[in-house]
Amino acid sequence: MKGQIEKIRQYIEAEIQESVETEQNKYLRILKKANPHDLEWMNEYGKEVTESEKETAVFYFSYPKEKICRMAEHITDAFFHGFTSQNRERGERKRVRLFYRIGQEALAVQVAHCIEEKGLLPVVIDPVLERRIEKEQFDTDSVAKEALIDLYEQVFYRYQKETADVCGMIGIGEFGEKEKKRKGNLQKQIEIARRKVEEQYVRPSELSFCKVVFPSLEIGKQFQHIFDEIFEMNLEQSEEFEKIQQILIDGLDQCLWVRIIGKKPNQTYLDVQMQRIENREQQTNFMNCGGDLNIPYGEVFTTPQLKGTNGLLHIQDIFLQDRKYHNLKLWFEDGEIVDFSCEEDGRETKGPILESLFYPYETLPVGEFAIGTNTRAFRICKKYQLEDQLPILIYEKMGPHLAIGDPCYKGAEEEPVYNLLDGKEITAKYNEKTRNGKTEKEKYVQKHIDITIPYDEISALYGYTEYGEKIFILKDGKFILPGTDKLNHGMEERQAERL
Repeated sequence: MKGQIEKIRQYIEAEIQESVETEQNKYLRILKKANPHDLEWMNEYGKEVTESEKETAVFYFSYPKEKICRMAEHITDAFFHGFTSQNRERGERKRVRLFYRIGQEALAVQVAHCIEEKGLLPVVIDPVLERRIEKEQFDTDSVAKEALIDLYEQVFYRYQKETADVCGMIGIGEFGEKEKKRKGNLQKQIEIARRKVEEQYVRPSELSFCKVVFPSLEIGKQFQHIFDEIFEMNLEQSEEFEKIQQILIDGLDQCLWVRIIGKKPNQTYLDVQMQRIENREQQTNFMNCGGDLNIPYGEVFTTPQLKGTNGLLHIQDIFLQDRKYHNLKLWFEDGEIVDFSCEEDGRETKGPILESLFYPYETLPVGEFAIGTNTRAFRICKKYQLEDQLPILIYEKMGPHLAIGDPCYKGAEEEPVYNLLDGKEITAKYNEKTRNGKTEKEKYVQKHIDITIPYDEISALYGYTEYGEKIFILKDGKFILPGTDKLNHGMEERQAERL
């Protein structure tokens, strides 16, 4: 037992030290010497680098540099815009954590340069850190959650000054790898413990962030085409679409509740209860989300009321938490999942849901209701048949979705946030669980999992006003509110491609 704890303590020590280190940051030095001509610098990661990762590095360095620089500026600008859109103050804090995958150095180093040009300090995180714990073969059952939390408290206390200087993070990821590694239970416990402790030293409500992903070289023969299309989509400016999203919000704010009906064979039939707006002139339920915190744009989202959120959410195929699910079904009563199932090897089962989605819980509440608006992402997904490979960062933009777990505003419910276009304050932040819970454990589950129904599986999405009027948002998978036609362009382009 003591040996196990010591191994984990060493892992945690390295993890936290590397998440705040600036002057002696090993990985920033690696980035700045990275080049495509001599890959010896990749050996300095101290871990085995695969042939695919080497090929990826050469590819990124061979991509037009003006495009790489443009993307780096776009990502960095999006990060800074997050402080404005979320009404957050950076103050004097200077550390920005930078995550990337091995092979993406050509882009990551340009992002680091952009951060430095803004007068801030990039803290480059070890892209192979998680591999350490995978190879250690820890005994999961011998490590209690309380022991993990205690270890994190000890380490964070030593680095509290440096941690308090962190103002956010930028994450560059990839998708489409052949081997999708699933996190073990201990890794999940470690991540939950870290979040619980770290939030005591740096509040989520004070941070900005930006996440973006690109396809892996391993995605298949059409890699170049997929990469080019995803790259251009990630660069797309969101201002025009945010104006259209405001039309959706104005309609949704009139609704007491929203009904989602799936198109056969999708069996979704779900009512989502909206929160009451006291002053419609100054308040709103929905955040108008452009392309800053999450690239690409766009969605509108809210924290729904638990009571009155009832019915079945059915997803035919989706990739969540490092796992593909077929015929995922979640039944809700007053916002809590009361039954669930999926198919594996042709049979109905609950196992994968408990092992991956819910772990370490046996059920989860609704945390978010949203409508994704990026039909360009939908077109790319369908054109290249990426349904079982796209990460939720992109997939959530391809239709209405619920998130199970905590609301988006977890830990920042009291911080005022306003939509930039209309200046209205977003008031739907708490739900009954987060408002009435007396302890952190009663309020939050430290999980937030977005589950999307793609447009082509939607028969209708509409809401009811207090006067019994129906307001249709989607019908047969298309946006139909007056003024929202442009949101359908991606679907129309896909239809033309198929003719």
